[in-house]
Order: sequence, then structure tokens, then C-alpha cells
Amino acid sequence: MKLSGRQLAIMNILWERGESTVADVQSALDVERPLAYSTVATVLTRMEKKGLVTHRVEDRVYFYQPAITRDGAGQSLIGDVIERIFGGSPAELVNHLLESESIDSTELQRIKELVRKHEADQKQGDSK
Repeated sequence: MKLSGRQLAIMNILWERGESTVADVQSALDVERPLAYSTVATVLTRMEKKGLVTHRVEDRVYFYQPAITRDGAGQSLIGDVIERIFGGSPAELVNHLLESESIDSTELQRIKELVRKHEADQKQGDSK
């Protein structure tokens, strides 16, 4: 699954707000140039064809909701990045992040805690 910038912005709105009309999405989009109602409707229709959103109709008003979770989308996108950029190696992705200047000591400590928790969870799963 690949999401364009516009599609990701719309998905974020739907994940945060839940079911929304085209007008709701249009007004919530934070873009430099506001998008026309028809443009937002077209993007939502295309997203529905891809299985990203679903809709229901009430009094001729379309109400859209996400068909995928934020976690599901994140795993798919990260998996794509790992495969295409880091040769399928999650360790290479982590190494890249650690070597970047955006990881401060607080973030590094959080990463260590997440790794320890993941290891403990795996050990529990292995012992079952």
C-alpha cells in the first residue's frame, strides 16, 4: 500500500475524527492552497477503490471512514521503506536512525526501553 501526501493527510483526518463528510475533510485539510470540494471527493473516491476508506450515504450525504488502521498503514509503509531502501534489513533502518542527528539521549533511552520490552514480550511468547 502506498499513500500519497494528500491521501495520508486525509487518512490522518479520518483516523483522528472518525467518520467524516467530504466537507468535514475539506475544512480539516491543512494545505497551502485549499482544495476544491470536488477534488477532495475525487480523492476519497479513488481511496475507496484502493480499499483505504469506505462510505455510507445518508440523505445524499457521503460519510467516509477509514478501512485500515493507522498501525496497519504504518506497518505497510515501514515495510516498504525497509524493503526498498534498506535491502529488507530492519537493522539497517535502525542503524540509519541511530546515526542521524535527530536521535537525542532521551529518544535513545526510549528506544532502548522499547527494545527491552519487545525482547521480554518475545521471551514470554516463546515460553508458551
